[in-house]
Amino acid sequence: MVRLLFLWLWVIFFSGCSSEQTPELQIRALIGRAEEVIEARSLRRVGPLLSDSYQDQQNRNKRDLIGLLGGYFLRNQSIHLLVQIDHIELQDETRARVRLYCALAAQPLADIGQLLALRAALYRFDLTLAFEEEEWRVVGGRWQPATREDFLGIER
Repeated sequence: MVRLLFLWLWVIFFSGCSSEQTPELQIRALIGRAEEVIEARSLRRVGPLLSDSYQDQQNRNKRDLIGLLGGYFLRNQSIHLLVQIDHIELQDETRARVRLYCALAAQPLADIGQLLALRAALYRFDLTLAFEEEEWRVVGGRWQPATREDFLGIER
């Protein structure tokens, strides 16, 4: 009986672990880490989130993007983000596209409702991700201004 219980618990534990490792959940974890790294203003921790082959439509590479973020960090001593993922599209096992909306503010944003009260810069990000060396990384992206309506239109 004890062995059967142990076996049953083992199956539940490992089946739970494998479901946590779906590509979509790994991508959501990457986005969560990126949010933490940017709020911490840590250029050192940004690098591993980006592919060495990063290239965007403005012809920026990984080094250029890190430099751009460094300038933003210098100009903003306090960075708070509110990220809303619109959708994740897995193209195959190693490529994905993500659309997300991000509000950047100098003070914490607890929820979308605060967007109406606070002045926050709103952006839409379209990211291309690749699964490299057992990790999802950003290989390209573009961003543009967004509206409050964009945030309110995302299904949760």
